[in-house]
Amino acid sequence: AEAQRRQAELATAEQVVAKLSTTLPLARERERDYQSLSTQGFIGGHATQDRQRERIELERDLATARARQLEAQASVREAHSNAQAYRAELLKTLHERQATGLLKTGQLSEEGSKAQLRQQLTQLRAPVAGVVQQLAVHTAGGVVTPAQVLLVLVPQDAEVTAEVALENKDIGFVRVGQTAEVKLETFPFTRYGTVPATVTRISADAVHDEKRGALFMATLRLDKTALVVEGQRIALSPGMNLSAELKTGKRRVIEYLLKPVQTRANEAARER
Repeated sequence: AEAQRRQAELATAEQVVAKLSTTLPLARERERDYQSLSTQGFIGGHATQDRQRERIELERDLATARARQLEAQASVREAHSNAQAYRAELLKTLHERQATGLLKTGQLSEEGSKAQLRQQLTQLRAPVAGVVQQLAVHTAGGVVTPAQVLLVLVPQDAEVTAEVALENKDIGFVRVGQTAEVKLETFPFTRYGTVPATVTRISADAVHDEKRGALFMATLRLDKTALVVEGQRIALSPGMNLSAELKTGKRRVIEYLLKPVQTRANEAARER
């Protein structure tokens, strides 16, 4: 706006200068003509003086107009300079703000990535669906150590197995492939029946139990994944307590009848 106003003032000054520059030569010519006529005695001296005064006033007006023209030109240059300075300062400010914005955006993006990583590190995702067992931490804010096992996940589509403990006196009679009947404490077998199973693995080493002594762990594959309870199919879920009866062989009925007698006879022989 300031530059436009200064430019308008310059245009007005230039128009005045152009007008006076055209009028002044005519005034000078009239002055010469009047001086010639006055010398010849055709007109009086006052008329010549009037033409001279007109010429002097035009010269003064022209000088004033040219001064205003120069002043207007200087004002226009100053206005352009101020506009350029303002534009340069504005561009500088915009560039600084842009740089600050980009820096802030980069920082926020980095913080967002870190926050997303922290969130990902606080989540455990399993590759398969399943049931969680044996949680190591049960309280919010609990502390865990590196490489600590936090939980055990039983895959949903995996075969149902049971882990049982065999006492040392029974381990010699159990083999992989033997059948067993699993009884669930949750569902009494006298009412809901047992679950057929097969021995699939027997541990090579024993673990020590303070009450039962050396125990060997065996894995049984259950032939059923659910029981019918009160007309509803209830899936077997990890963590259910159970007991298992393993078939170690066949004996004749007479052996069962004679077994107590044989035992008593052996004991009597030892007493004697």
